[in-house]
Amino acid sequence: MKAIILAAGKGSRLYPITLNKPKGLLEIGGETILDRMIRQFKAIGISDILIVVGYQKEFLMDHFGDSVRYREYKNYVNTNNLHTLWSVKDELNDDVIITFADLIMHQSIIDDLANSNNNITMMVDTSQVLEGTMRVKVDDIGVKSITTTTIEEANGNFIGISKLSKEGCALLIDEMSSIIDAHFNDYYTIAVDRLARSGNQIGYCDAKDHIWREIDTKGEYDEVRSIYDQFS
Repeated sequence: MKAIILAAGKGSRLYPITLNKPKGLLEIGGETILDRMIRQFKAIGISDILIVVGYQKEFLMDHFGDSVRYREYKNYVNTNNLHTLWSVKDELNDDVIITFADLIMHQSIIDDLANSNNNITMMVDTSQVLEGTMRVKVDDIGVKSITTTTIEEANGNFIGISKLSKEGCALLIDEMSSIIDAHFNDYYTIAVDRLARSGNQIGYCDAKDHIWREIDTKGEYDEVRSIYDQFS
């Protein structure tokens, strides 16, 4: 199994904090967001870790050196992570965990996801429906919609990390290929949504009993720093 971290974006909602460093290098609890994430992946035996870089790539490459692999996505200003992930579609060739670069989570979330057996598994928190995080509709079978879910339909949020089998990767690549000439502002989850709505089985793990935060704003960054001990 490998891990792909989508870290090409600018993190502009955290300006001015991220004017001089990528969001993944913000420090929380004495280590950066990405140092923590990479440590967590290595704790479950994932040694093949790819960071897709773009904005201020040199900072990331200098920080991690040869401990991880890198691929550069240059058009990060004009597109969202659907196109970032498409740029490394050749890496979707075996079991893989795909994650946003601004996620702080308890180790148990990664453990549960790694042990899932679906072709595509999304990590979803059904404890509440949040405004600023991607809404999801799920039932006892799996994910029914994601990204396009209305607030009336929603019963949870995607937290930013997923796992795909080799077969799931092939499904995702095929679906992304049908929309990649458009959808420049969309997340790759728009392709997962299309798969779910067309009847494909999309599984999920529930993060409702585990702590996590996606860091998009200064307020969220400050909150995570104040409660960091809960993530241990």
